[in-house]
Amino acid sequence: MKNRWWSFVGVLFMVLLAMLIVAYYKDNNVASWLKISTLTAGVTFVIGLCGTLTNIFSLRKKESGITWCQIIILLVIGVWIIGFVMIFDIQKSGSSTVVFGIIGGLLSLIFQDKIKGVVTFIHLRSNNLLGIGDWIKVPKYNVDGVVRKVTLTTVTLSNWDTTTSTIPISALQSDHFINLQYMSDGKTYGWRMSQSYIIDTDSFRPITNEEAEQLKSDEFNKSHNILGFLPEEEIKEGAFNASIYRLYLYHWMMKNPRISQKPRLNIRWIDQVDGGMPLLVYVFIITDSIDDYEWQMSLITEHVAESLRWFGLRLYQHPTSHDYQQRKGVEL
Repeated sequence: MKNRWWSFVGVLFMVLLAMLIVAYYKDNNVASWLKISTLTAGVTFVIGLCGTLTNIFSLRKKESGITWCQIIILLVIGVWIIGFVMIFDIQKSGSSTVVFGIIGGLLSLIFQDKIKGVVTFIHLRSNNLLGIGDWIKVPKYNVDGVVRKVTLTTVTLSNWDTTTSTIPISALQSDHFINLQYMSDGKTYGWRMSQSYIIDTDSFRPITNEEAEQLKSDEFNKSHNILGFLPEEEIKEGAFNASIYRLYLYHWMMKNPRISQKPRLNIRWIDQVDGGMPLLVYVFIITDSIDDYEWQMSLITEHVAESLRWFGLRLYQHPTSHDYQQRKGVEL
């Protein structure tokens, strides 16, 4: 509603300034003023009507209707300009160059955002890069949500934290934005999970014969089923626990029905940090819901944390009072 009022004020200001320009260069003509006033009223009405229809089409996700409404707004503005020139015969005036220069500068000032928006709007719509209901992220504006409305100048979104954001549509061409709708609709391999877990390198060591036998025992596998994911010949005395754990986790991911094996599934060590050696889990979770994605990601993290101790490994964390208490053997 505020945008439509500003459009009306802009058009009215343009008319008043045009009157002053024409009055300066040309004798006043009542009929001409009546025509331009009628044309201005009609243009303002059409712009307001198209603004209302844009809101309706946005709610109903009729993107073709939105596109046509925005095109009509541009056309009626062009009709007003042409009508103004013809009504006052500015093209026949000896000082028409000055008049056109002033009008052009005025239009550029008032509609500069719309001019940028038109270019972006046409680019986005012609390449099907943005639609009503799409989930997008715009890092520069800290926006992460669903598109609710698109006009020549703005994009309105409902963020996941239940707030509403409005950003210039031109920002979607000049700045980086991410459209996650294909992933959300399940038209990709899945939702990417890239999570690293810092493993304490003090726990890296070869496993003993007793540990190898325990990992292969029937009782242990009834509850943990390690042999269902790790070849038995890999579990032997002297095997490096970090190596066989990484192999176990890789096969566990490969056999997880909620994890896609495309486009890539990586379980690898990355550059060491002060706290230890990070183990990177880079997989794609098969889902079409952000809630389910976060749930599955949590299940994977919980399994990593639980299964580490089976191989004598542990996650790194900064020492706490509990750690100091155990080392000193006294109560703090």
